[in-house]
Amino acid sequence: MRRIRVCFVVAVVCLLAVDAWVARAQTGLGAVRGTVMDATRAAVPNARLSLTNTATGVTQTTQSNAVGIYYFGSVPLGQYKLSVEASGFKRWSGTLRVEAGQTVVVEPVLEVGAVEAVVEVTGAAPVVTTVGMELNDVKDALRIQQLPLNGRFIANLFSLTPGVEGGGSPRVNGMKVGSAEMLLDGTSLVDRFGGGIVRVQPGLDTIQEYRIETAGSNAQYSRPATITLVTKSGTNELHGSAFWTHRNNFGGLRARQRQDFYTRPPQYIRNEFGASAGGPVVKNKTFWFVAYEGQRERQANYARASVPTAAIWEGDFSGAITEANVPLTIYDPLSTGVDGRRLPFVGNRIPRSRITKFAETMRSVSAMPAGPNAGGNPWIETNFEAYYPNRLNINTLTLKLDHMFSEKDNISGRLTYSSSPYRLLGGRYGYPPLGTTDAGGTGRRESDVYAPVVRWNRVFSPNFLNELQLSSSRSATSIGTLADFTDWPAKLGLPNPFGAKGWPTICADSPFFFEGCWDADNHHDQNLTGFQVDDNVTWVRGKHTLKFGFKGRQEYNNVRELQQAQGSHDFGSDWTALYDPGEDQAVSYTGSGFASLLLGLPTYLSNQYNRGYFYFRQKEIGLYGQDSWKIHPRVTLELGLRWDKWTVYKEKYNRLVNLDLRKALSEPRSMEVVTVKNLRMEDLPGIPPAVLASWRARGLTWTTARQAGLPDGLLPSDNNNLAPRLGAAVRITDGWVMRGGYGIYYWTMPLSQILQSARTNPPLNLRFSNDIANKNGRIFNYALKSVPAADDMVGGAIVDTTGIAGIPSTARSFMVWDFRDWRDNMMQEWTFSLERQLMKETSLRLSYVGNHGSNLEQRFYVNTAESEWNYQARTGRVRPANPDLRRVNPNWSFEGSTAPLNHSGFSNSHSLQAEIERRYWDGLAFQWFYTWTHAMTTNDTGGFSYGPSSFNATGSTGFGVPENWNILGAPNLTYWQRLRLGYMNSAEVPAHRIRWNGIYSLPVGRGKRYGGSVSRGLDAVVGGWEIAFIGDWRSGYWSSVSSGRYLFGDPTLSAEQRLEMTIFGRRQRLWFRGDFDPALASNVDRAKLQQLVPADRSQRVLRPVGDRFDNRIPQRLADGTVRYTSITDMVNWNARNFFRGPGAWNLDLSLFKSFALTERIKARITADFFNVFNHPVDVAPDATTGLQDLSRQSNQPRIIQFSLRVSW
Repeated sequence: MRRIRVCFVVAVVCLLAVDAWVARAQTGLGAVRGTVMDATRAAVPNARLSLTNTATGVTQTTQSNAVGIYYFGSVPLGQYKLSVEASGFKRWSGTLRVEAGQTVVVEPVLEVGAVEAVVEVTGAAPVVTTVGMELNDVKDALRIQQLPLNGRFIANLFSLTPGVEGGGSPRVNGMKVGSAEMLLDGTSLVDRFGGGIVRVQPGLDTIQEYRIETAGSNAQYSRPATITLVTKSGTNELHGSAFWTHRNNFGGLRARQRQDFYTRPPQYIRNEFGASAGGPVVKNKTFWFVAYEGQRERQANYARASVPTAAIWEGDFSGAITEANVPLTIYDPLSTGVDGRRLPFVGNRIPRSRITKFAETMRSVSAMPAGPNAGGNPWIETNFEAYYPNRLNINTLTLKLDHMFSEKDNISGRLTYSSSPYRLLGGRYGYPPLGTTDAGGTGRRESDVYAPVVRWNRVFSPNFLNELQLSSSRSATSIGTLADFTDWPAKLGLPNPFGAKGWPTICADSPFFFEGCWDADNHHDQNLTGFQVDDNVTWVRGKHTLKFGFKGRQEYNNVRELQQAQGSHDFGSDWTALYDPGEDQAVSYTGSGFASLLLGLPTYLSNQYNRGYFYFRQKEIGLYGQDSWKIHPRVTLELGLRWDKWTVYKEKYNRLVNLDLRKALSEPRSMEVVTVKNLRMEDLPGIPPAVLASWRARGLTWTTARQAGLPDGLLPSDNNNLAPRLGAAVRITDGWVMRGGYGIYYWTMPLSQILQSARTNPPLNLRFSNDIANKNGRIFNYALKSVPAADDMVGGAIVDTTGIAGIPSTARSFMVWDFRDWRDNMMQEWTFSLERQLMKETSLRLSYVGNHGSNLEQRFYVNTAESEWNYQARTGRVRPANPDLRRVNPNWSFEGSTAPLNHSGFSNSHSLQAEIERRYWDGLAFQWFYTWTHAMTTNDTGGFSYGPSSFNATGSTGFGVPENWNILGAPNLTYWQRLRLGYMNSAEVPAHRIRWNGIYSLPVGRGKRYGGSVSRGLDAVVGGWEIAFIGDWRSGYWSSVSSGRYLFGDPTLSAEQRLEMTIFGRRQRLWFRGDFDPALASNVDRAKLQQLVPADRSQRVLRPVGDRFDNRIPQRLADGTVRYTSITDMVNWNARNFFRGPGAWNLDLSLFKSFALTERIKARITADFFNVFNHPVDVAPDATTGLQDLSRQSNQPRIIQFSLRVSW
């Protein structure tokens, strides 16, 4: 009931938002237009037209204008009958189908005669029309329901459109993630945090059709690509269906992968089920539709790790050795003498009485050895294998009501609710005991999506129509662990000054668990809400079909990222190591962090103050005008202009800070941040005084935007988003249609790209710590040479947040939003295509699409430490060991995940496309297309993967523009020249792609071409068979070699040169000439191999720099000494994304058998074969060695699933 109430409130608020904006509704409804003519092709004015939906009986009427043009707008999808009457002419009647977002052009030609005579035309609408400049693709309910889908997610079908890569986070025609709009009946389905589709997608059976407009969109659309989903509606007849799909790994339903080494596959059981129905409330007037879909997924996630044995937990370290097979000795900290020397534990065993309660608690939440190698030594090998339960439930409910008040007014309303609770009981950053439900190492996600919409269509006159839509969406997602709601710090006796619940990160210097840690995913919440009002006006005047629209959207995006407020603690080896006074460090191979943990002796404790929720607010406003001008019966011009504006993000409590790079770089000792408007930092709510005092003590100052000369909102408003659209469609012959256009498009970037890396910006974040190992800077190596005190142990050690926290004097991280170069993303796009109808319901399209992206978000580097080589070349002196002394401003660090962000990025893409498509007719539908794409960009990151950056990045890690002194020799390059260093082939878009799909009803059985007169009994066996398929082939993705190696030639090899060998215990293929010792290879022609990868490392094409092969080069200093200097802190000279990795192909197949249970009730059984030929796709080669591991594959093996559907 609570969820229903919430959904109702959302809908009501949406309705009340009408007075805020007026906007265009991109609902996916269609239009029918054309010109009424007589036999001489002269226009027939004042003809009366009626358009009747054959399923609902709803009729719309209009009248042709003085030049014979007519228009029906906001036409629901489906089959229609169009009738035309005019005085002195026979009545004309034709049938047609309206698809999602389609403008159907029907040109009735009237014959002279009595109106009682009827001229009937079947399939009145041509497959190829002369309206519009856009390139689009439509998938109807038949393909949505029958094409083989491994998971009932509508986004899995998006890639069946030429130019679309990436499914739910689409890259269309080489454009970046976030540039595509996704709509459900006009309501946005975009997750504003990451730019992809919402976390829970609408039910597959609720979608009647979807349309993807990939290029050439007119002024109705702001984005360069738009995906529009349209919900089903009820009809005059009661119709419905119920389905169940089952997938299981057992019984041979899942083939083996190359890398499968288990004796039986892990559990995987997936059940998908649902039902939908629709019908009339009042025939020809009011209709209802309801649909429910569910999914229950139960699988076992395989985990493998090294875990302590029972003996180790009880203090027995007698078997402790390193990877180099050197024994590890632990020392008793209570035996520490005045000189720091210690005695070893007898027998390398900690007495049982010294094991702390903290250690016992940790043992209770830690996995014990299990699996075939449970007796192995965990110091050097894995001894734990298990399957952790993984549970996913998905529920989606859709309710829809349509009502026709009159021929002039109709209204439609829909409510969709989806939920997706997920639980993983282990193996995520940790390994709890099987059966644990509230510890670290687990996973949790709850996603709820609400999407109500109301649409009202009004016909004021035959030539003037209006469509008003009110909608809202709310995507609420909470991610973390099953421990998030348990007070684990209290159970463990660890500091928790902020009272946070959840699992603290605990790391011990050991080879156990997850890189020595009991870790957990940070708890974060995303509540993304939008209210939207759209209005669209259509006015037919003469030869012009004019459209005007307005759009307004208010977003409330509340995001919380908890960054270890519950604690992040280290148990280093210092407490149990032996001190070497001569070297002032630990003796090698002594001490263990795990031994320190058993003794309850941490070396570092910390808890982080977090800002809690950030309440982001943003408005989107759009205005447009579009003219479709029929200048000739064969030519239509499309002229449009659009203006879009996204307001600068605001935070409800003004808790945003930025930094003025001008001052930071011109005043080398400045350390100042800027608050919004004229608000003082001290007046911002929720920041503890101790946090501000600690940052002030570190030297941080703050000022206001107005005092610093920054925009009030810290970033400038972009009010210049004018987007012209120009295009044409020309019927150049009776068979060929040419269309093309040019447009400019704008969009705003995903929220993750402005928030994820800036969430720790000071002073809104501070880690309070207790550096026990060095007594907080007072006694260096304190834990290594001292007897522990009571306040050094778990239970006694604290993290003090009341006073001024000591913040290290090293450079502090801050992610800057560069207000000097901040604009909305922009795309210029141009298209050209030739289209032709080949045969009935079959068309050919040949297209070219080009685009240029500018103002794209771009990371760049400033205030970096001058590279060691350049510093020493400039000064002649050895570089300072402290890299902050080589910065312009030693107080700030802007690099890695906190590299500054501006909008200087750019991209270019060119694509050639060929497509043949047949609509379903006579038992057959198919689509085949080929795309060639050359996409280049300076920013190839995805929406949800945003964060890391590097000036040597090549793939999804964002490229950061280097400074001159990050380049060998510190050349005097402009910013734009340095930006082009990262201009590379997109690693996410292959050069070549072929896809094909289809549905074929075998012509066998009663009423069919073969066996048309067989008995009903025989027909039940031989009749009703269908097949469906999806096939795909692509070339390899653009790839790079490791930035830790340097190229001294071309490493690429032809297919004939790629040798196979056995090396590192596996069969491998040499994909490119990499860096490894060829003497380790066997089962290969060694002479040929050493020609490609010489034994002499200095002769290899790819290798580390320097005679020591450690990427250090001898450099002579001013005093004559020679220093081996690293060059890894500079831009690598390697080419980026210059060779192609392995290609791939796949074929999925479905086999259907339909039965007639009664005259109205039919059943269908389906067997889906994913990767039907069980073809393995080779993994990408290692970026260092160039070796491709042939014992692994990157795709799933053959999987078989079964479905049952009953329809009535």
